[in-house]
Amino acid sequence: MQRATVQSGFSLVELIVVVVLLGILAAGAGLLILRPIEAYDDQVRRQQLVDQGEMALRQIARDVRRALPNSVRVTPVGAGFAVEMVNTVDGARYRDEVGGEFITANDTLEFTTSDTDFNLLGLFNTPGVLVPGQRLVIYNTSAAGIYTDAALNNNPGIVTPAGTALTLSTVTPATEDAEHHINMSPAFQFAQQSPGQRVFVIDGPTSYICDPATSRIVRYSNYAFSAAQPTPPAGGTSGVVISRLSGCSMTYSPGTSQRGGILTIEITIADSGESINLLHQVHVVNVP
Repeated sequence: MQRATVQSGFSLVELIVVVVLLGILAAGAGLLILRPIEAYDDQVRRQQLVDQGEMALRQIARDVRRALPNSVRVTPVGAGFAVEMVNTVDGARYRDEVGGEFITANDTLEFTTSDTDFNLLGLFNTPGVLVPGQRLVIYNTSAAGIYTDAALNNNPGIVTPAGTALTLSTVTPATEDAEHHINMSPAFQFAQQSPGQRVFVIDGPTSYICDPATSRIVRYSNYAFSAAQPTPPAGGTSGVVISRLSGCSMTYSPGTSQRGGILTIEITIADSGESINLLHQVHVVNVP
């Protein structure tokens, strides 16, 4: 006698139900993993936007702080702005009276007549200062004045003309500290004394153009002086500071003789639906 064989297994319906259930579980598990990954990506993107914005604002602030006093000027450009300043290479105090072993006419700077030689009260901080193309400035009080005078080679006695040869040497008397000695050729007469005896060495203007239409902030340098603010400057060198800009604004309060100026910059940077807004204020020392 033969026994009947009983076979068992999954039916097609059961198999389909299992596949559906596994799909639902996999989708749920995928969501649990995907959300933290998306949150991490969002956080990284926001951090990158903040870093880019802060680096750009710090670069602008650094250039503004080292600018020649009373040389910052701001002009609207479309929905953005252009800010320009005269870059200083170094600065020091000039000798306007004799002292110690510095008693000759070549030791002090004359303001009643043209002069060719004078000393500093100490030394410049920058190695290799006073190279061709650099100029001296004493008691600048106007942004419009410095750009016009430097561009047109006017002679109101504020900035040495282009082409003036400036030679730097060091004088070291036996009983006094060393002082830098400056020779100007041809001779030049500065119009007014600085209350702080300050003389600045400049090499040219620097600009930042913020244009939301191009989504960029661009820095310009090594270009020629212009009486009217160029937007953008011609020639020189340029580099993109921010490339994902969606908005920007700038206001400048030049200040008075009793207080410094304030430069306020606001920028908005956007990427993949994320945007950050940064506000930065720069204290501008305008004591000439």
